[in-house]
Amino acid sequence: MGEINLGVSAAIIVKDSERCMARCLDSILEAVDEIIVVDTGSSDGTVAILESYRNKHDHVKLYHFKWIDDFSAARNFSLSKVSNEWVFVVDSDDVLPEADCNKIREYTNEMDDMKEKAVFDIIYDNTVEGVITESIPSGYVRLFPSQLRYEDKIHEQISYGALQRIQSDIHLLHDGYDTNVIDLKEKKKRNLSMLIESLKEDNENARLWLHLGREMSVVDKDKARRYLEIAESKAQSVELMKWIQESKKEL
Repeated sequence: MGEINLGVSAAIIVKDSERCMARCLDSILEAVDEIIVVDTGSSDGTVAILESYRNKHDHVKLYHFKWIDDFSAARNFSLSKVSNEWVFVVDSDDVLPEADCNKIREYTNEMDDMKEKAVFDIIYDNTVEGVITESIPSGYVRLFPSQLRYEDKIHEQISYGALQRIQSDIHLLHDGYDTNVIDLKEKKKRNLSMLIESLKEDNENARLWLHLGREMSVVDKDKARRYLEIAESKAQSVELMKWIQESKKEL
């Protein structure tokens, strides 16, 4: 990483995202000072779209990273290319509402003025055919100091230590679970496979057991319950325990 500037960058990892790539970029072009996009091996028109944006906009930068079945590795590579103090992490199937475009800099500028650091949750709105079907107010840390890094191969989370965690009023619209545009069965199959492989390396990770239970809930509720009970037996944080118990109630 080179010299770090005051400001905020967006960081996105993508693969075969031609369906939604332009829509995502258009929504954040004015909201941040730099956009780092890392392609992990697209075989559709994603790279051509990204190159066209890079050619039109100096602050859009494109990199390539060989996919190694590890979301944290890809995300951390994208973070290593960021040149600003703050980073806003977005997925290609996310859209930042126009009404929220100025909020990212408002939060980071306020922190800079106080010479403080924190991590910010955003409000995650799942959509189907453009209609919000579920709004998740916390659990998605997407705005944070750019020197932080992710952990876990799948359902990766930022490791932020003792930094204050603040709930923002920034929304992201997400259609990655809309069965009209996504093969949900294939997505679940991929996630289950990656979680099982991750648990072979880190069997005591309660959060991975939780996510395995949540993913399994659409396939086999008995197995899902068992995995959530394992997660419960290994959980050490109040926040994680609460999430596990809420997940058990949903079965």
